[in-house]
Amino acid sequence: MNIKKTKFGVMDVFIIVLVLACAAGIVGRYILTGRNGILATTPERVSAAVHVLVTSIENTSADYFTDGAEFTVGKSGETGEILDTTIRPAENYDEDENGELYISYDDEENGKKDVRCTLIVSGWYRDGIYMLGGREPMLPGAEVELSSEGIRVNALILEVTAVENDLIS
Repeated sequence: MNIKKTKFGVMDVFIIVLVLACAAGIVGRYILTGRNGILATTPERVSAAVHVLVTSIENTSADYFTDGAEFTVGKSGETGEILDTTIRPAENYDEDENGELYISYDDEENGKKDVRCTLIVSGWYRDGIYMLGGREPMLPGAEVELSSEGIRVNALILEVTAVENDLIS
């Protein structure tokens, strides 16, 4: 029986070195730039004003929206402080006998209310999107849940703007 031995050549060494270099590059990148890596950048926590609209809530529920009140915003568990609250009779879009739309308003005393307010919250900007608590995007046109002791409502996000630190109380 004639067994032919193969030589360990230069090409074999080159391939092994290349595979080890690729593996070292992947591990090195993870160590340097991973979540807790040496070169990882943690974005600075910034405050933002989230302007919201809560529509057609009961008159008693609207009373919870007072300047300075704190609400839990979204699923992140972050809290926000209410500022600049405006409470008005709820707008209703109705149709007349000709099929044209018109706006009517609920009764001032006993009807439902629309609430516009601003929430001051804390989070991060990532890729141009404000992330509440680092996880939940705050985008105009999206809905967010607001809750406090005694009330839980959905609000439409109208606008998100950065806030100067000296404006936060």
